[in-house]
Amino acid sequence: MADRASGRVASTTTDFSYAAPHLSFVTAVVPVKALGRAKSRLALPEHQRRQLALAFAADTLTAVTGCADVAAVLVVTADADIAALASGLGAQVVPDHTATLDAAVAAAVVAAVHDHPDGGVLVVPADLPCLRPSDVSEVLRQADPFPASFVADRGGGGTTMVVARPGEAVLTGYGVGSAERHTSLGLHPLADAPAPARHDVDTLADLRAAVALGLGARTVALLGEWRRSGGVGAWEVPEAEA
Repeated sequence: MADRASGRVASTTTDFSYAAPHLSFVTAVVPVKALGRAKSRLALPEHQRRQLALAFAADTLTAVTGCADVAAVLVVTADADIAALASGLGAQVVPDHTATLDAAVAAAVVAAVHDHPDGGVLVVPADLPCLRPSDVSEVLRQADPFPASFVADRGGGGTTMVVARPGEAVLTGYGVGSAERHTSLGLHPLADAPAPARHDVDTLADLRAAVALGLGARTVALLGEWRRSGGVGAWEVPEAEA
């Protein structure tokens, strides 16, 4: 897949008419930071942020591993709980010894290319709790004509997924303003990507909107548990349904 492990730079041409291998299968690379550092923008106590980050990761990985177009899933993390979750869902764990998200992705891409040199690579952040297998397939379908592409977040300025075809370098520039950065790197924006693929959750406002969009089962269960125990606190979100 990620033949980008070679370090080759993706083409920045706008002519995508060349003949290239079909995105018939991909390796999904899912970087997940340590739970103690996750979701720092959520205005919740640390233990609740940890629980939410783990639930988000579970729902994201369930969607990715359940997608028939994904041949393998590599989770790059330094967190033991995330590693156990990933292994339980059939994903391969790549230990994370890096300092940045882009470096973590690059490390996992090396493993992806080594194991599946003829496939593409799909980078998926672990905070897409509304994601479904059909959303992953739709992103890959829309990405198929382009050497490399990305999905902007629902605000338009950030990035959720990045897709690279076989033989293309996996170039990422996550962080503030990443949508513009990915465009400048030559990645094609997938403007019609499904809403769940664009809906990462960083704030309580994002979480409220995610509840309305439809959360995965693990996050629904966690929010329900908080309500029953009176642990929701001062913030309110609509009742979540799976």
